[in-house]
Amino acid sequence: MNTQSSWLYSILFLLLTTSLTAQNFNVQLRSKLTFPGQTLANVFGHEQNGREYALVGGSKGLIIVDITNPDNPAQIIQIPGPDNLWKEIKTYRNVCYITSEGGGGVQVIDMSNLPSSNVPVSNYTGDGPIFNALNTIHALHIDTTLGFLYAYGTNLFSGGAVVLDIHTDPLNPRYVGKFDQLGYIHDGYADNDTLYACHIFSGLLSIVDMREKANPVLLGTIQTPGKFTHNSWLTIGQQVILTTDEATPSFVTAYDISDPSDIRELDRISTNDGNNSIGHNTHVLNNWAITSWYTDGVAITDAHKPDNLVMTGLYDTWNGTGPSFDGCWGAYPLFPSGNMVATNISPGELFVLTPTYQRAAYLEGFILDGCTGLPLSDALVDVASADPWVDTRTNANGVFKTGQTATGTFVVNISKPGYSLQTIEVDLQAGVVANVSLTLEPESAFSVTGQVVDDQTGLPMPNASIVLAGNTNAYTLQTNANGQFDVNCILGDDYVALASSWGYLPDSVDISGSSPVEIRLKRGYYDDFGTDLGWNTEATATAGFWVREKPIGTLFQNNLCNPDDDITTDRNDRCFVTGNGGGSAGSDDVDNGTVTLITPQIDLSAYRNGILTFHYWFYNGGGFGTPNDTFWVEASNGQQTVRIFEQTASASTWRMSGPISLQDFLPVSDNMQIRFHTVDLQQSGHLVEAGVDGFQLIPDGLIVSTEQPADPASIQLWPNPAYDQFFVQGIPSGSLVRLFNAAGQLVLEQRVQNGLVRVPNPIPGRYTLQCWPSNGGQPVSKTIQLGFIP
Repeated sequence: MNTQSSWLYSILFLLLTTSLTAQNFNVQLRSKLTFPGQTLANVFGHEQNGREYALVGGSKGLIIVDITNPDNPAQIIQIPGPDNLWKEIKTYRNVCYITSEGGGGVQVIDMSNLPSSNVPVSNYTGDGPIFNALNTIHALHIDTTLGFLYAYGTNLFSGGAVVLDIHTDPLNPRYVGKFDQLGYIHDGYADNDTLYACHIFSGLLSIVDMREKANPVLLGTIQTPGKFTHNSWLTIGQQVILTTDEATPSFVTAYDISDPSDIRELDRISTNDGNNSIGHNTHVLNNWAITSWYTDGVAITDAHKPDNLVMTGLYDTWNGTGPSFDGCWGAYPLFPSGNMVATNISPGELFVLTPTYQRAAYLEGFILDGCTGLPLSDALVDVASADPWVDTRTNANGVFKTGQTATGTFVVNISKPGYSLQTIEVDLQAGVVANVSLTLEPESAFSVTGQVVDDQTGLPMPNASIVLAGNTNAYTLQTNANGQFDVNCILGDDYVALASSWGYLPDSVDISGSSPVEIRLKRGYYDDFGTDLGWNTEATATAGFWVREKPIGTLFQNNLCNPDDDITTDRNDRCFVTGNGGGSAGSDDVDNGTVTLITPQIDLSAYRNGILTFHYWFYNGGGFGTPNDTFWVEASNGQQTVRIFEQTASASTWRMSGPISLQDFLPVSDNMQIRFHTVDLQQSGHLVEAGVDGFQLIPDGLIVSTEQPADPASIQLWPNPAYDQFFVQGIPSGSLVRLFNAAGQLVLEQRVQNGLVRVPNPIPGRYTLQCWPSNGGQPVSKTIQLGFIP
């Protein structure tokens, strides 16, 4: 999986295995100790005079356990410390350093006397500029090459890294510098004066030159998949680093850091689908990644080929499943014996394990579309194997990469709906890449040509967006300078061709066979964001920027903050939302400022008015005090800008604006724009999420001396189906409408203003609307479904 887009098909193949429960393999349980009455946090290890010790972060203090005999471990001592869940441990020479969010600075333990329980203890709380000021610390790492301790998430410098010299005197740390340029650091890795910091709340991995401790230099950053960067660890060679995200989607992710100013993702991997368990800490031993996954236990990943990460070992320490913070906190695999230890949080349990490190057998390849000769994306590569992680899909470039531990000859089926199945045999060997390149031929195919024209003038429309949507495939096109489009080879299916262009209402035609089609678009403005029609964004905020994507829901106290779907009445699954990184509720919401979404230019110069409607999402909760943030909408005519809509009430649902008559606020012009704003007031800490979908602006009141009778073909109803209100487009204000139910009974008669028709408490069913245009002409009948929630 050798591109940044590899995450897409990694997720797709992992989704296939969500329901599978992997059995423990390549990891043997040797023994287990339970610590009643306390929780366990992280664990580290120490070797001295041929003996091996587990250094266990108990909630009541550090527990030292002799595991030299892995089948009969023996506790030596528990050293009292802050009674607190969080404990992090690292060693340098024969000295152990413990940090806690319970305070006390850095606890320093001289382990020279082990296995004796006589271990001198002291606490470092700061010297020099930070004299006696260092108290709470979330985590630490030690640059063992040069002898510097990095303390993260402290009560100093907004939680940035505090750097201590422990090389000069390991028992007496000395403050030498800090890195706080990017704010809070949750955890990180440091080696040879380079810091790889994990900024969990901004979701960033940063790389920092720490040669001058008082003047660090930021070299580069990258945002990790779950945007909740927890932990990092270098591979051998220091050209690749691995990270974990402590929120869903959660992956171990590999990055090429050979150029810190241009960090590139190579691959990502999960024990599940990325959403059914949360990764916590990863270590690297001889280019195997050993990772603690809360509810999935300890996983071993072959990272020798960081562009193709493969699961090669697993031991599940926890009976439960799901994305909760239960089960395995940490694992330490760096003992000379090859044994490892792992901790469960509650009940506090220490596992002594013996892993078998096995190289993966790799399967990689490239799939072509026999119809077009282009790379074929989303083709399923199904290996007839018991390995639950091996099946995968091709990425956008037609490439796939996977692997497994089992070796030998395996049947591989390569398929995609609409294409003929290809079955081959491959020989998989440990540490060897088996390459497969082949072509999938379509079961049937045909060509489509067509043209998009302006319904009023009949002139061709260049650069119109076309989506050909079938039952299993879709094609996105754009018309040329003559408004024409063509596809030389599409899979056999029944298709709908949907055309859209800014300044027109979308329309569609059915396609069957290869006969030319024509799509006529009527004037108006509509966007459901299935294609990019040229909207712009601005921001003063630091996060939660507007993006046009399929929304990924986030939860806070069981309430949706970010929507998990767009509106149900349009023809796609996209909308504009503020931030869409998934994960925890606060990981990609609007922070510390305003984000603005701006329409392209709107020309209403030939009309007296425009009627605006849109669906919107606005959630505001959490934080300190009463939520006080806002979603509002402005209209501009090029000369003045006026607020036309405002919402401060939070809701976990899509809402509709109702009709907004622009002429009630300002004169319309040929240079109109609508601006959607969402603000997060600084220091409030509230969650702020917004969305926009189903935008529509209907020109109203054509400026002519004599209005022409309505063209029956131009009268449209929207939305359809609807619940209790809809718009009649194509008739002047003041027109008479009559609504009849399926039995032919008159249920409503009214004059329409601004195109809006309201039907009180409709009985669900099919209705007939009879329109009598106020400017003359015969009545026109239209059918609509009412009583259905959009």
